[in-house]
Amino acid sequence: MFEQDYIMCQIRQILKVLVKILFNIDDESLSSALIQDMKTRETADDLLRKINSGTMNNLLGGFVFYSYLNGKDDYYLEINDFSRDKVETGIKHLLSEYGLETMSDIFFYN
Repeated sequence: MFEQDYIMCQIRQILKVLVKILFNIDDESLSSALIQDMKTRETADDLLRKINSGTMNNLLGGFVFYSYLNGKDDYYLEINDFSRDKVETGIKHLLSEYGLETMSDIFFYN
């Protein structure tokens, strides 16, 4: 339990730093309200559509999506076939799609 809380906290901090660096947004909680483009906001709110157009708003939408998942408890993630590892892997994949592998290397150690 403690280990999962630690990982959850680390992911939250990583997402906050990425959003600050890439979007100059310093907000305590990531939410779709940060996304100005309404279509992208709807995508993040829905959480079911795949983010794939390559815009910076969609990158922010991806961060909001993973922040939302990271905020869920382990039971919720488990019954929805997710895990903290999948959240981390998803963030790495998202960064990779935007050519930001270096950011992934900085924040994730493995």
